[in-house]
Amino acid sequence: MTGIVPDLFLDKTPLFDSGWLTVSSAANRDDVLLCIAEAERRAEAALERLGRTLKQGIAADHDRRIDALLALETRGIPASGTAADGAVERVMMEVGFRKRDLMPRFHELAEHCRAIHRRALAVVRDARWALMLERAAADPGGASSPIQGVGTRYVKSDRYDARAARSLPPDDRVRADRFLKRLGEDPVPPELELSPLEGAGLEGTELWGMKAGNGNRFILRRGELRGIACFFVEDVGPYPDHEGGRRGALAR
Repeated sequence: MTGIVPDLFLDKTPLFDSGWLTVSSAANRDDVLLCIAEAERRAEAALERLGRTLKQGIAADHDRRIDALLALETRGIPASGTAADGAVERVMMEVGFRKRDLMPRFHELAEHCRAIHRRALAVVRDARWALMLERAAADPGGASSPIQGVGTRYVKSDRYDARAARSLPPDDRVRADRFLKRLGEDPVPPELELSPLEGAGLEGTELWGMKAGNGNRFILRRGELRGIACFFVEDVGPYPDHEGGRRGALAR
């Protein structure tokens, strides 16, 4: 299954190296264009390597793997994007203003690097969520609260609080609890987007998804407590839209 991200992806910029854009201001036009094209090629290759790394079956516990991916998504890749923007701006100032006809090509490079980082964020997000779903199915919790709700019934899993604390800051956890209370309304408000989760490996898991506010989503498990059918709230975490308006693999 999905593997842990090696430490180097957290300690260094994973998708861009400013050294790829080392070119003299005295270089001729063709050499500058070759340098730009090579930087784009290397960024694409780095994204491919990241994708392969995420598919490696390296043994590690779910919590550690999910934490590593969340850190990569929220710190490692954004830092890489900032480094890429800075490197492009530097070489554009040093070289582009001497060869103004190349300025559009530098702008293309900058946008290409941003697109690479957006794609990487989505890839890491989906890998993180796949692990969260795997964890919810493999390590379901028992009830930690009385059954809530009047129509749709639910109960917090005894795994939920620890998982939520690892994934969300306090303000988002409070917001998620407010959304969760609405699950118990009859009928369930459609804006919560409560729906079963489908996909490879999810057959028979009875896992459902639901909005938790601020781009976050719940993972729920359909079950039974003391003869009453209800949802067990297993997990919550960020599921941001990195694709610029397109729906991701989980978001509905």
